[in-house]
Amino acid sequence: MGWQDAPVVDEAQPKWMAAPAVDQGGESSGAGASGSWDDEPPTGGGAAEAIRRVREPLNAVNRAFTNMFTLGSLDEIEGAADAAMAGKTYGEAVGEARRRTDQQRQEYPVATTVAGLAGAVTSPAAQAVTGLFPAGASLPAQIGAGAASGAVLGGAQGFMEGEGGAVPRMQNALLGAGLGSVLGAAVPVVAQGVGAAYRGVRNALAEHRGIGRVADSLGISSKAGRLLSDTLGMDDAARMRNALNRPDSMLADAGPSVQGALDAAIQSPGEGARVALGRIDDRASAAGQRLSGQLDRSLTGSSVGAPSSRQFSDTARLQGDIRSATAPARKAVYDAAYAQPIDYASPQGAALLDDISPRLPYDAISYANKLMRMNGDTSKQIMASIADDGTVTFTNPPDVRQWDYIKQALDGLAESGDGAGALGGQTRMGSAYQGLARDIRRNLGQAVPEYDYAVNTAGDIIGQVKAIKTGETLLSPGVTRAEAEAALDGMSQAELAAVKRGLRQSIDDQVANVRAVASDPNMDAREAYKSYTMLTSRASQDKMQLLLGKDWGAVKAALDDTAQALGLRARVATNSRTFGRQQFGQMLDDSMEPGALARGEPIGTAKSVWQRFTGSTPAQIQRAKGSVRNELADVLTRPNALATLNALENARAAFPILPGAGTGVTNALNALGIGAVPAALPELRNRLLR
Repeated sequence: MGWQDAPVVDEAQPKWMAAPAVDQGGESSGAGASGSWDDEPPTGGGAAEAIRRVREPLNAVNRAFTNMFTLGSLDEIEGAADAAMAGKTYGEAVGEARRRTDQQRQEYPVATTVAGLAGAVTSPAAQAVTGLFPAGASLPAQIGAGAASGAVLGGAQGFMEGEGGAVPRMQNALLGAGLGSVLGAAVPVVAQGVGAAYRGVRNALAEHRGIGRVADSLGISSKAGRLLSDTLGMDDAARMRNALNRPDSMLADAGPSVQGALDAAIQSPGEGARVALGRIDDRASAAGQRLSGQLDRSLTGSSVGAPSSRQFSDTARLQGDIRSATAPARKAVYDAAYAQPIDYASPQGAALLDDISPRLPYDAISYANKLMRMNGDTSKQIMASIADDGTVTFTNPPDVRQWDYIKQALDGLAESGDGAGALGGQTRMGSAYQGLARDIRRNLGQAVPEYDYAVNTAGDIIGQVKAIKTGETLLSPGVTRAEAEAALDGMSQAELAAVKRGLRQSIDDQVANVRAVASDPNMDAREAYKSYTMLTSRASQDKMQLLLGKDWGAVKAALDDTAQALGLRARVATNSRTFGRQQFGQMLDDSMEPGALARGEPIGTAKSVWQRFTGSTPAQIQRAKGSVRNELADVLTRPNALATLNALENARAAFPILPGAGTGVTNALNALGIGAVPAALPELRNRLLR
């Protein structure tokens, strides 16, 4: 039942719609200023007309808003009020109200439509229904919720706009509920589509302005740039920066996700993959050379041993080099020390005569005299007498040279004869000889500072020769860290330098024994790997730190660089040949596969033609993927990786790609669309009932 079925009433215009009469003098003949706004406008000629032109559209907008705000019940509310106040029947008053509503819709269609939508959306009923709408649910769930919400609002609006008794109103309500459910179900579909379109456009623009520009600067396609950015975003930013804080770092070093991407990309045949593999190999070789150079600087920087014209060296030659190279310096400082007198009245001098002399074996005196004669030294013979109990008594106190030869004699006795033990060790007698030699060195150095300087500067020839052997075996698993610490403790600077030289020679000899293999012809990288493995155990690094002290930091940094370069090389080499065989097999199969036309498939032929036209044949897609993989393999192995990472991170921060973009648009459209269902129903219902 519509407004056409209302009782016929007077067609006369209400007073508020009639223009006031104006006499020849311009005075209004209507009510004066005391008349009501709805009955008669204030008079005043042109001013009255202007007021009317403003008042009428505002009245229309207000009525349209209020009507939808109350779900179409404004006519009933006005009719009830007019019937009570103007003495009209309810039917007459409602009819007049509906004619006014219709007339306003015709005169101001846009304004009343917008006002009606605003009233419907902001109505308490719409707010209550949309407040329960599942915004984050799946599309099917939202369609169901939209249909239910539309049915509730449509049914309520249909009931309120219906006429007559309960049955006609319920019929109108059922029609409104059905139409409302259809409109409500369509709203989430439209909202999701608009939200997805907004998200696509928004993210496409962000990608073009951010990652796209970085990709252009890198010389790669936007697809490769987006894939690179997404892959980098999977790893921790702080760890990536730490990994790339090296002069020769590559983006592939940034983290496991990027390394996996390179491993996959580098398997594709193409120029990018070949270039990337070459860079990785070259970096591994360069890292090995830097490690070797750092070992040279840290272990032989003190220039122990004279330069030799020989092409190769070993520990025996190093020992001979030490003897010849230190001879002039040793002679100078030892001659200065030998010329100094010994104050036997001092505590150290008294200890030499009173404590050490009685404990000296006569073999040491004899050994010292023979050694002096063989070396051509002109010092007087050591004069001593031997008591029946073997005690040695000096008939003439020894000078500095004689004491030094006695110490050397004790060192010699400790290493041979009664002093030498099995497997290169010492007997108890050898340990006693060595103890007496240390006592002489300590007391004589304190009594004669020049002698202490001579020993520390030039070193004892026997100590340095032994130090070469110590360095040669220092990293051996058979030498514990405690044994290494004990051997290095108390060594002079010259002896420590000899240990370093022996260690460097040992590393070089082992690296030189690395053999070439057909599967890996890069000898530089293989030798770098050998050096690296020798120095990576915890025991080896602890021993190196004991020997190098603060200089260990530089060697450790070189080892870390080498580990990064060799690790990437090892990872990308795994399974590369298997993948290559599989890739070639796939290419061979594709090249031999007959086309759809040759197989007698007309539909397949048409499909193939369309795919070729759009560039989407399997072969074209494979080539496109291969091109992106080659671009990634190239950019992931370029130098200056940290700058590239910074550029990509800045682009992502300034122009982020938001997977959830458009959610707000979708939610707003859902709320507006469902809320607007009551405003759309009257026109839709009228069209269906015509």
